[in-house]
Amino acid sequence: MKSHVDFTNYFSDINQLLNESLLQYRFIFINGNEDGIPLKLSYEMLEKLWTFVEQGGTVYGELINCEDFPSSRLFGFKQDFAMTYRRLEKLTVARENPFCEKGGLLEWQGPFLTGFTFDTERILDIGHFKETHRTETQGNYPGIVVKKHGKGKAVFSAFSFLGNEQNWTLRPNWLWNKVVKWLQIDYEMPIKKIDQVIQLSNKIDMEETLEKGMNWFLSSGILPKEDGSHGIYENVHSIRSNISEDFRPDCHAHSAMLFYLYGEYKGDSKWIERSANLINYLFEEGYQDTDPTSVTYGFWKWFHSPKRKPDQMFSDDNGWVALVLLYLYRKTGNTEYKNRGLLTAYALLDTQNKNGLRPECIREQELMEKGKGYFQQSAEASMNPHFEAIVHAAFIQAYYVSKDEKFLQVAHQGTLTLLDNKEDLKFMYSKTAGYSRFLLSLAQVYDVTKDAAIHKGLYEAIEYLSQKQHELGGIEESDNPNPERYGMEDTGVFRFNGEGIADQLYTNNFLIMNAWEAWKATGDPAVQKLHDNLARFISNIQITSPRKEFDGGWMRSFDLEHSEYFGNNGDTGWGAYVIESGWTNAIILSGLLLKVMDQSLLILDKEET
Repeated sequence: MKSHVDFTNYFSDINQLLNESLLQYRFIFINGNEDGIPLKLSYEMLEKLWTFVEQGGTVYGELINCEDFPSSRLFGFKQDFAMTYRRLEKLTVARENPFCEKGGLLEWQGPFLTGFTFDTERILDIGHFKETHRTETQGNYPGIVVKKHGKGKAVFSAFSFLGNEQNWTLRPNWLWNKVVKWLQIDYEMPIKKIDQVIQLSNKIDMEETLEKGMNWFLSSGILPKEDGSHGIYENVHSIRSNISEDFRPDCHAHSAMLFYLYGEYKGDSKWIERSANLINYLFEEGYQDTDPTSVTYGFWKWFHSPKRKPDQMFSDDNGWVALVLLYLYRKTGNTEYKNRGLLTAYALLDTQNKNGLRPECIREQELMEKGKGYFQQSAEASMNPHFEAIVHAAFIQAYYVSKDEKFLQVAHQGTLTLLDNKEDLKFMYSKTAGYSRFLLSLAQVYDVTKDAAIHKGLYEAIEYLSQKQHELGGIEESDNPNPERYGMEDTGVFRFNGEGIADQLYTNNFLIMNAWEAWKATGDPAVQKLHDNLARFISNIQITSPRKEFDGGWMRSFDLEHSEYFGNNGDTGWGAYVIESGWTNAIILSGLLLKVMDQSLLILDKEET
């Protein structure tokens, strides 16, 4: 609490105050969080605090045990249960004041106490709010309350506020500081402004952005071993803010592609070796099914699973691994990349239906019971560009490598089917995210076929995304297919249009690559402008932070109106503040590298242009 309060004396033990004349002070701040157990004040201590308050002092208590009458009547808060911890609960401004609007929503992380109040003024309330910025509903529990006694007052915080050692969890910073101002002015509390731990680089120098981003991979702890031989972890967790020690093939593929491109760009063999090591880790750990007698032959496990064979075969995850392996084969000539990449490409092709589409995920048991022929004849398809487009893009790479016309035909047909049935398209998080993904296959299929219908669909996507581009350059999330989907995995970081949120996990990250591919396919200055503005935005919002897990990365959700990382944190798996090794940082940096190297996923060298 010391870093948040202007103080004259500090005591490490509350009982030291028993021998002090409290009337020499105007304020007393007590942090009651003792390793997750609320501090129990003695009756003798409570007597002294009562006298101090009644004679004009202010006592601030945070996470104090208020199960008994004396403590609960001092603070105006009666505790119901022992301390618990925040999951998706938020705070709301409880009443009108000159500094911040009633109903404004804030977040914190850590312990809190549930209870009820009496004879108090409510400052903040705790509640399970689905809204992003503001709510009309009241909170379920008191957060910060004030109770007057004689000439003084007692302020009580039922959650970890001034004692919060993770400043970055007090979000959004701009609104928290308005609350601080309210407490400073109206309640004369000597507390300090909350400094931002997650700051913006505000750089437009692409070289600095690339260097800072690549250093994140070396410094954050995301690589278990710096040379990549032990793989790469998935992310920095959105809520816990530590490294999630999970392994996924798609994150490895994204990162391997980035490492190779950066090694090529800098002429640094260490990065090229890291790329190879990441891929070799997948091979050695048996992520791909290489048993020709198996129904899942060629597919990849979704994660580092103890199960010997793949079970959940997501189309996008398998598509990404195939695309990167075949792309890197074209770069390196490594035949194992070619062989394994084509194994996956043919496994996908053999489960594609006559319309060129497929389910978002196939289970091993389904393949065992139904066989591949079922999926070839089935009309079942995800109709979701999140899954479909990456498979079509992988087929283009497979066509380039194998010259098998079936890959091009299916990619072409599947893209046309999606365009011919736009009213049936499905989106996971937003239409903006879906169209950002769709742009990759639209651009590449058009580049190869020059089909007028694909060209028309490509420009419809470009026009839609351009309309959603904020003046800062980022695409604002729009058209949520299911705003009520909150508190589950796989939800958006906004709920309704106009919330001013940009998503760097599913929209702007992929768009920095895919809009570049669209520019290479069309040569249209309007597409180049979309990409240039987005690149400026991405470079500006790169994180600068004393925390190594954050510095140089990009979190998922960014508030365009207030220029800080904040969004709806209703996704329990990949929330608003996740930093993905592959899906975010690697894809963003790969898109920027393709730009500075004047290459594309189809054109391997600028001399080919």
